[in-house]
Amino acid sequence: MPRPLTPTLAPGLTQALLLGAVGVTALGQTLVFILLPSLGRAAGLAEVQVGLIISCSSLAFALASPIWGYLSELRGRRPVLIIGLSGYALGTLVFGIIFHLGLNQILLGGGLLTLLVVARMAQALIMAATPPSAAAYTADITTPEARTRGMARIGAANNLGTVLGPGVGGMLAAVSLVLPLYLVAALVGLMAITVLLFLPPSPYRGQPADQRVRAVLATGLRAYGDRRFRDLLVTGVVLFMCLALIQQTLGFLFQDALHMSPAEAAGALGTTMMAAAVTSLLGQLLVVQWLRAPALVLLAVAVPAIGVGAGLLWVFDNRIGMTAAVMLVGLGIGFGMPAIMALASLRVSSEEQGRVAGLASACPSLGFVLGPLVGTSLYAVDHRFPYMLVVALMIPLGILVWRLRGKKREVEAS
Repeated sequence: MPRPLTPTLAPGLTQALLLGAVGVTALGQTLVFILLPSLGRAAGLAEVQVGLIISCSSLAFALASPIWGYLSELRGRRPVLIIGLSGYALGTLVFGIIFHLGLNQILLGGGLLTLLVVARMAQALIMAATPPSAAAYTADITTPEARTRGMARIGAANNLGTVLGPGVGGMLAAVSLVLPLYLVAALVGLMAITVLLFLPPSPYRGQPADQRVRAVLATGLRAYGDRRFRDLLVTGVVLFMCLALIQQTLGFLFQDALHMSPAEAAGALGTTMMAAAVTSLLGQLLVVQWLRAPALVLLAVAVPAIGVGAGLLWVFDNRIGMTAAVMLVGLGIGFGMPAIMALASLRVSSEEQGRVAGLASACPSLGFVLGPLVGTSLYAVDHRFPYMLVVALMIPLGILVWRLRGKKREVEAS
C-alpha cells in the first residue's frame, strides 16, 4: 500500500514548481522544433533527414516514458523529475554543440546526421522522465473530481512554455541559429537545481517488491498492451501525429510558399506557433478551468478543430490564413491532451498513476515517430499533401471519440 509523505511546501508552491518544470521543458521542445527546419537547411540536411532526427528521438522518448513512469512509483516522483530535467539540459547543450560544428562545416553529411540522431535519442531517453513524473505528482495531489482541471494546468504550463519559446527563439535566431539551444540548456539546468532544492516528495509513493532492471523495463513497457487504455492511446497518438505532420512541414512551407530565408522562416514559424499556444492557453483557462468542461467534451471539440485547421492550410497560401489555421490546430491539441491524461488517470488507482502518466506522456512522442517522416516525405511530393492527410485522419478519429462517449454511458449505467 502507498504510504503518505508530508510535504514541506504549501500546495500552491509545490504545484508552481511542477508547472515550472513542465513549462521550461515545453519551451525548449517548441524552440527546437521551430529551429530544426532552418538549422537543418543551413547545415545542408534534406527535409527527410530533419524529419529522421525527430522521428528517432520520439521513438526513444515513447519507449522510455512508461518505464520512467513506473520508476516514479518505485523511487518517487521528485528524483525522477530531477533526472529528466538534468538530462534535458545536458542533452540540449550537446545537441547545440553538434549543430554549431555543422554550421561551421566542421561536421558534414552522414557524420553530422548520425551524431545529431544519436545525441537527440540519448537526450530523449533521459528527458522522458519529466512529463510522467510531473503528471503523476499532479494526480497525487488532486482529487478525482478535480483531475481534469489538474491535468489542464499541466497543459496550460506546457502552452505557456510554447508561447514563450517561439518568441525567444525567433529573436535569438536572428543573432545565431544555435544560440537559443544554449539558452534552453541553461534555463532547464537552473530549473533542475530549483526542483532539487525546494520540491518536496510526492504525497504518495508505492513500494513494489521487484525492483530489478528487467522487471522495471517489462512492467513499464507492458502498459502499451493494457486494454484499459488502448482507445485513449490511439486517440492521443493520432492527434499528435497530425500535429507533427503540420509542425514539421510548416517551416518549409513558409520558406517555399512565402519565399522566406531560413532565419526569416524560423522567426515567422515562432510567431505562428506562439499564436497557436496563446489560443490553446486561453481555451484551457476559459473552457476547462472556468466552465469546467468534461474531458470527453474537450475531445469532441479537439478533433474537428484540428481537421478544420488542416483544411485551411490545404487552401490558404498566405501568412494570415496559415496562422489562423495553426491557431485552430493549437486549440485542438490544447483540449485533447489534458482530456486524454485525465481520462487515463481516472481509470486506475493511485498505485498505477506513474505508469498511466508515462503512457499518456508517450502519446506526443509516438505521434512524432511517424509524423515528421510521413509529413516531410509527402511535402517533398506536394506541399499540400500533409494537410490533406490530416483532414482524412480526423474522420475515423471522430468516430473513435464518439465511441468513447458511448463507452462512458455504458460504464455509468452498469
